[in-house]
Amino acid sequence: MRSVRAILLVPALLVGVSGCASYDPPVQGDHTSDAYKSNLEKCRDSSTEAVRRKNAGTPGTWIISPFTGPPEVRAAIRTCMAAKGYVLEKPGT
Repeated sequence: MRSVRAILLVPALLVGVSGCASYDPPVQGDHTSDAYKSNLEKCRDSSTEAVRRKNAGTPGTWIISPFTGPPEVRAAIRTCMAAKGYVLEKPGT
């Protein structure tokens, strides 16, 4: 019975986390520059890993991570990019 749950939950987790792979945060600046792309890739990797580790802490957070993970990863990416000096755009601008 446990293996059936694992078989069903693992793909759900992978789909949930992979949803952030193409996320481009709303920051000011040239989104096509090599420096921006490099910083964004580093932030994506570190944010995804940090959220994954946090969600793996307990069975409860692991089970709901397909739903809570992507928004947490996007927020972590925005925080990381802001820490690198990028200015977040205000909503509606």
